[in-house]
Amino acid sequence: MEALARGGLEGYCPRLGGRRAGGRVRPLFPGYCFVFLSPRLELAAARRTPWLLRPLLFHEQLACVEPELVDLWREREGGRGYLIPAMPPPFAKGQRVRFSEGVFAGLEGTVLEVLPSRERVRLLLEHLGGTLQVETDRDLLR
Repeated sequence: MEALARGGLEGYCPRLGGRRAGGRVRPLFPGYCFVFLSPRLELAAARRTPWLLRPLLFHEQLACVEPELVDLWREREGGRGYLIPAMPPPFAKGQRVRFSEGVFAGLEGTVLEVLPSRERVRLLLEHLGGTLQVETDRDLLR
């Protein structure tokens, strides 16, 4: 960002962080940076920025992100410098859910208990003609 500022440009790279992001802060869009510029006046200056490879184009048209979206991301950062991923919708006891990834990917189960303090869910899986109680991260379910 400093190289952009030295060229008189403003940039923004939204980042994700917090416990739900694995405790690390990482780019929301790895390898991409939003630069606020007028294509006619400042695109050449952006191209001279050492670490900027090239502008993103769609059918030879410069890609654009609405300023309101960037403002929304900045507002949601709440002064932290990173976004916190939204919590998935809550699960209810008795609800049927499906594993979206992991060793049980594709299998369905019934919610027995939601453990919000640990962001986990206890399920009853019906598998191979029997039933099995499992506890899993809520992020693996849909």
